[in-house]
Amino acid sequence: MSDHFWGQLPAGLLKKTARGWMRLDPGVRKLVAELARAQNFKCAFCDETRGLIIEHDHYPERGSSDKLTVYNVRGLACAGCNWHLGMYEADERGDYRGFDDAFIRIDERDFYPYAQAYEHRVLTLIEEELEQRMDPVNYWRRRLFLQKFDEREWSRNYPWPSYFGEIKRRRRMMIRTPEQFWEAFAASVRFVVEEKRRNPDFEIPEAFIRVAVLVKPIIDEVWPQIEERYRALQAGKPEQIAAIAAPAA
Repeated sequence: MSDHFWGQLPAGLLKKTARGWMRLDPGVRKLVAELARAQNFKCAFCDETRGLIIEHDHYPERGSSDKLTVYNVRGLACAGCNWHLGMYEADERGDYRGFDDAFIRIDERDFYPYAQAYEHRVLTLIEEELEQRMDPVNYWRRRLFLQKFDEREWSRNYPWPSYFGEIKRRRRMMIRTPEQFWEAFAASVRFVVEEKRRNPDFEIPEAFIRVAVLVKPIIDEVWPQIEERYRALQAGKPEQIAAIAAPAA
């Protein structure tokens, strides 16, 4: 006997049977139904609408990957995309042992928003659980303390940075708005430029390069719209900048 979440899914959408569906945790069933709607009842990476697999993280932030949980379910993918996704992640880890010229149809442009949405959801879930378990005063003290790590210049001068590597790692996906993303990216650029200036042998982090590769096409596309403002900033003409930024009448 299936539940009402199963009834919300189009027939044949999932590879899983109704009996297998009922073996899942109720929270997982609810999450899968939500993901199906968010993906418009098709694969997260293509237009396939039948036989989708409940794809999960094999290295989750919490719990194990032995069974499906709300902490490791990432989305719904067809068999082909699920296979290519596994190859992509193995290649990123350096574990891929396939042919050198094998074609992997999942790339970073596909994977990054998919993984970001998953990590944001899981970290938000963990944060909500902490808020329920902790004393309200201690919880908000902790939140305010962690918030300081969003200020890159402050965190670089903190006397015990090595103790907070894990905290900063867990915070890396907690960007909720485009403004926060661009602020974080600008801070990362300043960090790389300063480190390169201080140490010519400094190796630019691979993570920064991957993000820069994604951002460059966006900058190239909008450059004709922002070039005039950029020139004004370079020339230091605040009146001209204000006129450019003002909305049209």
